[in-house]
Amino acid sequence: MKKLNLIYAILLFSAFTSCKKDTQETSLTQPQVPVIAAVRDSVSYKVDGQTYTAGGIDLNNTNAGYEDADRKLIYPDSTKKYEYSLIGTPDSILYFQETKIFSKSANIDIYFVKKFIKHPNAFFYWPGLSDVLTIFTVGKQPFADDFGWQNAKDGIAFNIATNSKGFTSYTSYNAYNGYNTSVFPSGFDKNSTFEIISFTQTTSGYLLEAKFTAVVIDNATGDQKQLSNGYLRFTFSPAYATNVN
Repeated sequence: MKKLNLIYAILLFSAFTSCKKDTQETSLTQPQVPVIAAVRDSVSYKVDGQTYTAGGIDLNNTNAGYEDADRKLIYPDSTKKYEYSLIGTPDSILYFQETKIFSKSANIDIYFVKKFIKHPNAFFYWPGLSDVLTIFTVGKQPFADDFGWQNAKDGIAFNIATNSKGFTSYTSYNAYNGYNTSVFPSGFDKNSTFEIISFTQTTSGYLLEAKFTAVVIDNATGDQKQLSNGYLRFTFSPAYATNVN
């Protein structure tokens, strides 16, 4: 009987050891996917005491492009207000990464913009990846309040929408719109802040988190609003020239 008990004990120990080994081997072969890769896009901001939020589903639409930098407004004929040109310096571009997050509750269209010298070998004059990533440095960012007009400043520019008095769009920048342009007062954005609090590479691109406050203006009427408690989180894959740095 003692011999049988010893045999049973050996068999049980062998089975336990084999099971434990199998479990360890299985766990080692499973891919370790970063938790951060599953984070959804979201945005939240407050205007006129009302909080606007969106998140929980895929709301992100990204785009990238460039415009002439350091542009000047030129009227070939000063008597024709609608005939004008915005002429930039020939050796520079203003690259922008655009992200839209939208829903029935909140809408934001944000641009990360920066001037670069045109690279002769770059496709469409786009900068390389290492240059593009400098746009998303963690910390406080300036506002490009002349985006869409002179294009002389690096920084952040965005549109937001509110529906407190009908669907209205407000911007943080003073884009030129011909005869209908509303010229924003100098220094209107001195109390605006935008801070990138996290920028991390994920399995599907990059994840950016930011907080912000801003004075925003209705381009059509010049009406100003104070935006507060702004928070933004989204994933994206930046566009860049693969044959440059």
